Amino acid sequence: MFFCFILILSSVVKLANPGEPLPRFVWGFWVLLVFGASIYHALRVPWEDVFTAGRMGGGGGLLGASVWWFFRIATGKYFSFPVMFLGVLVAVSLLGNKSPWTPFSLIWMAVMSGWDWFKEFVGRFFSEHGPDPEDVWEDEDAEEAKAEEEEEISLADLVEAGSTPARGSFSSTVMDLQAKLGARPAEQPADLGQAPQGLNRPGEVPAPGTGDVKGAAPGTKPDGQPGEIQEFVPSVQQQPLSEDAFYEIPPFDLLEKSEPSKKPKQSQDYTAPGRVIEKTLMSFGIAAKVVGIERGPTVTRFEVQPGPGVKVASIVNLSQDLALALAAQDVRIEAPIPGKSAIGIEVPNKEVSLVHLRDVLETREFRTSKSPLTVALGKDISGRPVVTTLDHCLHLLIAGATGAGKSVCINSIIASLLFKARPDQVKLVLIDPKRVELSVWSRVPHLIAPVVSDPKEAAGALRWAIKEMEARYEKFTKVGTRDIDRYNEVATPPDSLKPAMPYIVIIIDELSDLMMVAPAEVEDAIFRLAQMARASGIYLIVATQRPSVDVITGTIKANIPSRIAFAVASQIDSRTILDMAGAEKLLGRGDMLFYPVGSSKPLRAQGAYISEREIDELVSFVSAQAKPQFASGILQVPETVEQESEISDDPLFPQALRIVVEAKQASVSLLQRKLPIGYSRAARLIDAMEVKGYVGPYEGSKPREVRLTMAEYLRMFESQGNQGSSQAAATSAAPTDPPPAVPSGAPLTAPSGEVRPAPGAQEHVTPGPELAANSETAARTGTGEERPTGSAFVRRPSFVDELRTRGSQSPRPFPKDAFSREGRERDREILRERGQEPEREGPSEKGSGSRRNPFFRHRH
Repeated sequence: MFFCFILILSSVVKLANPGEPLPRFVWGFWVLLVFGASIYHALRVPWEDVFTAGRMGGGGGLLGASVWWFFRIATGKYFSFPVMFLGVLVAVSLLGNKSPWTPFSLIWMAVMSGWDWFKEFVGRFFSEHGPDPEDVWEDEDAEEAKAEEEEEISLADLVEAGSTPARGSFSSTVMDLQAKLGARPAEQPADLGQAPQGLNRPGEVPAPGTGDVKGAAPGTKPDGQPGEIQEFVPSVQQQPLSEDAFYEIPPFDLLEKSEPSKKPKQSQDYTAPGRVIEKTLMSFGIAAKVVGIERGPTVTRFEVQPGPGVKVASIVNLSQDLALALAAQDVRIEAPIPGKSAIGIEVPNKEVSLVHLRDVLETREFRTSKSPLTVALGKDISGRPVVTTLDHCLHLLIAGATGAGKSVCINSIIASLLFKARPDQVKLVLIDPKRVELSVWSRVPHLIAPVVSDPKEAAGALRWAIKEMEARYEKFTKVGTRDIDRYNEVATPPDSLKPAMPYIVIIIDELSDLMMVAPAEVEDAIFRLAQMARASGIYLIVATQRPSVDVITGTIKANIPSRIAFAVASQIDSRTILDMAGAEKLLGRGDMLFYPVGSSKPLRAQGAYISEREIDELVSFVSAQAKPQFASGILQVPETVEQESEISDDPLFPQALRIVVEAKQASVSLLQRKLPIGYSRAARLIDAMEVKGYVGPYEGSKPREVRLTMAEYLRMFESQGNQGSSQAAATSAAPTDPPPAVPSGAPLTAPSGEVRPAPGAQEHVTPGPELAANSETAARTGTGEERPTGSAFVRRPSFVDELRTRGSQSPRPFPKDAFSREGRERDREILRERGQEPEREGPSEKGSGSRRNPFFRHRH
């Protein structure tokens, strides 16, 4: 009955997915049937009637009898039962969607743990004498006093000193070091809202269910009171996972393989488009010949060899005409093809072939690569796999429009690292401000920190990477090496028990979100990491869907030489990414241009595809073997006093805060509209307001909360302004009283002693040098002005004041606009105020200027 059930289940699964292998749980049922029947037959039927009872249907039937007979002959009477029981454990492992080697790994771990305990027991039993009890108490008191004074032990120092415990070690020295270090810190939950707990001091093991004082926020004491900020100690080497010795690289069977198209293939003549290309070029007077054809998953490249005397530019300029002749969406021309004396004309295929990630992983280029940083990107237009290593690319920049395949490319890169490296070889730091793209990888054991989604925590993670880089370079200097590979060869030889220093790959899925919140910090951190972190084994993969100059700045582009461009909207975006055109002609859906460092031209390829179901199976496989162990101090780094003073000492801070309080909303664009400042300074002002608690944190599309009222603002800032004004008044000279009004016809006296003529005088008097200097810099107004001369102020009447007081005489010439239409209208208003009726202009005299001006006669 059980056999029929398994047979029906296998048939249904196979019919549902004809091109895929049977899943593990189906194989688990088959293995359980075989070994379960054999054990049942061995327990119910004696050895003499093994086949007799099997033929009659007794016990486990003929299947159980055959399997028991085989193991009884092969292993003997007493070992057959353990072997068959081990087969049942393998079946249970397969039913749980785990590796069939899991029971063997568990048995081996139990054996090694028992052997370690036995060695320790024998060593204590045969010791000559134990320590004196009084000495033990004194040693414990000394160790407690020392533990209170010293800082937390960094794993980087453990790597240098060679004191990191290794599993399976039989050395008494290693056991002594393990005893000194005590137990490892408890596993931290991947909760983004909880601060990561720090490392425990020697001998400290946090009790389960109780709060650990190391997990408090930076700069706080155990009782919650604020204390001084502890110095950040980076973790150069993470403690090895307990399952590393038995970690199994995921098999390629977890991924789907490309299947041939179910549609009947029609015979295609690929030479026909070549003849169309030759005919089109000939119609423009260009002699050329198609000498080669290469068909890829997305496009087909025709290699065109121009005739003698034909300029390459003349063929490049005909891309639109060739697209029209070929009835293609767009045609990209590569002139010339690197390494060939031909021009490549890339024409899109009518049917696009999907490139699965497994097709690239199973190639010889990926399997024979020895670097744990090997990544599979896709296939080029010739069908060859595009495989590279991050240590060769140095760093990688990925950009493209929405839906072009950027996120799938990042998932393919992460999956490639999981298929190539163990958790003790490569560590991952995933930064996902969008919160939905990289969260599926939150359970992989390669993570050194939870998936970062908060932009502020992302900036802290980048600062942690800088400290980690500096700590690694200090280790390199002490050993006398220049890079991580040489350091691992010298510090951790093959026979050493110390784990090697792992590589760290930092993946940022959306750079534009980080640049909006903290542009200065993120750009500086990326600049330092991209410039210096390569030799220390830290690599960056930065992706963005906004390829603009304010996101991909010149500093970032200069230090990230390798780039991948997906389809973009305009040629400007293509030049921002690649410094050349071409990405605007891509087809989308994984069509990309890969521009590695050292290459003269980008390589066109079709990106590898990995589905969500494949990602779930891969994550389930690796997370079943090991759990991630997070290092301390990555997500939250205490902000230094210098940074706080720098962001709050901006002279525009009070004015910007007043604008925010009056508008009852806080945004960078608001400050840019109200103040003559750029984006970076406005963002720093908003960050300063958030640090001081005046506005709320960044919440995506929701506006920030303004927590400060206008009354509180006036009470804080105007009191400071009044104090500053009083101090300035005390140190400056006492101001003079305002001068009395000048009567009509009275002369004006300058501070230099010169007497100016009265407003009714007919000639001008040249002012003194002091007054002239002030008059050149002072701003003229329409109703009068006060001009500073020394410590006094002299009010100089304006042109309108002189007209009103003296009537027909003016001591100054008319302004430049006196003969314009505006000047005439102003004169009419003055006459109306004096009770006089101004003369009207005739139709023929409009715009004639000064002939109809009533004040024109007073100038002569």
